[in-house]
Amino acid sequence: MRTDRFENKAAFDLLAQPEHQRLLYGALKAANVTRGHAHFDDCVTVAHLTWLSAYQNFEPDLPANLADFRKFAFRRIKWRTVDYLRKQTLRTNHQVPLDHAVDMSIVPMQAREQHWELTDLLTELLDQCKPGERIYLTEFFLEEQTVADIMRTHGVSRRTVYNWRASLLMKASELYQQNNH
Repeated sequence: MRTDRFENKAAFDLLAQPEHQRLLYGALKAANVTRGHAHFDDCVTVAHLTWLSAYQNFEPDLPANLADFRKFAFRRIKWRTVDYLRKQTLRTNHQVPLDHAVDMSIVPMQAREQHWELTDLLTELLDQCKPGERIYLTEFFLEEQTVADIMRTHGVSRRTVYNWRASLLMKASELYQQNNH
């Protein structure tokens, strides 16, 4: 970087010349940015700043090497603009539209709240259960055993397991009604 070129006014005076304005807009056009482009104004700003950077970083003396500087500035502006547009595209692709953001933020919370409500309901239900109902609740719902497995494990009849289930469901229904009123 040339320390004698930190004067921004000289760089922008050089840019103000019509041939350099054409160079700047030509570099933008080479990067497929025209006046109708969504990021046109932003790209023009990036191009102006890139011109300043190119002016400060061009090693050979100016104005003796002005033709080489023009080529250098053109390439810098074009590729910095392409890089800027690539970053904007990536940023845009990773943004979530607001209509989808509602679902993302609320739905998982609703699922958690339902899980908490179910956990509370099951805890209260376990406190109110008789031993047979507790067996049915834990083994059928939580351990996913069949009625036949519960019968064999505890040495009871099928009718007994069905009775445990019926009384458990009645208690669960009553508890659910109490919690929702």
